[in-house]
Amino acid sequence: MPKVSVIIPTYNGHNVIPATVESVLAQTKQDLEVIVIDHGPTDDTRAVIKGIKDSRVKYFYKDSEAVGSARNYGLSKANGEYIAFLDHDDLWPENYIEVMISHLENNSEFGAAYSPIMVVYPDAKEVKSYKRPEGKSGWITLDLFRNSFVWTSATVIRKFVLEKFFFDEALKRSYEDGDYFLRLSMRTQYLFVDGVQVIKREHDKSWSYKIGVQPTRILVLERFYFSLGGDKIIPAKVAKRRISHAYRKVAKARCREGNRSAAIALYKRAIKYWPIDLRLYLGLGRTLLLSRKKDPNPRWQMPEPLSAI
Repeated sequence: MPKVSVIIPTYNGHNVIPATVESVLAQTKQDLEVIVIDHGPTDDTRAVIKGIKDSRVKYFYKDSEAVGSARNYGLSKANGEYIAFLDHDDLWPENYIEVMISHLENNSEFGAAYSPIMVVYPDAKEVKSYKRPEGKSGWITLDLFRNSFVWTSATVIRKFVLEKFFFDEALKRSYEDGDYFLRLSMRTQYLFVDGVQVIKREHDKSWSYKIGVQPTRILVLERFYFSLGGDKIIPAKVAKRRISHAYRKVAKARCREGNRSAAIALYKRAIKYWPIDLRLYLGLGRTLLLSRKKDPNPRWQMPEPLSAI
């Protein structure tokens, strides 16, 4: 049985996944398996993975565009004592697994460990490091609700902690990871590991580039607080302000796109949650000045609330 199962979902990633898989195979800790889940492909990813001559690499096909569904399928195939997720365009330093596992084995009270990331933009023209909140370990539900800072590719989890615990496949490709790690924070303590830094490669084909700012995060926060027991941990004042801020962020994006109807509805909901934020009224005022005739979606409606997990 391998010590670590590394689950890599990929969607038309034939040009980026070889380097990702190689960063796993080059780990100083070699006792691992690499589970590649190819979901909804239209490229030659299968041939690329099959061409990697290493018995630790296992290829599976899953007919679903939802990355959460691919990760769940990977979990069903995993044999390791620890689970590590890795996006198909991200990279690990060669000592990543060794450092993360070492910290978890020396701190048995923690079920998951996470590290900082470094985001590298196209052609390495811009690099940003994310390490927040500084050294935060323990029961971090309140912190995660306030600000998502646990990254999928920078997390190692004890497998037993994930028993009957899955990604929400209804979220498709938007904030399914934030929802997962927020819910997981109710199950176990997180350990912050500062000794390694994961490389997240952003490019124009990244899903985050394609979809932009979506209302999914709003739905996740509302479900968590109102339906999944978040109200027992998150103070009402914190929850209302955080959800209002999420509405404002999406409203600003819709306003920039000229989507008048959507931006107005979103700003009004933001005001309902946190009416003392003057920025909301200024944003609503700017939105009201937009042309009705040029609105690309004049009948926009907020998506339905998420169903219970």
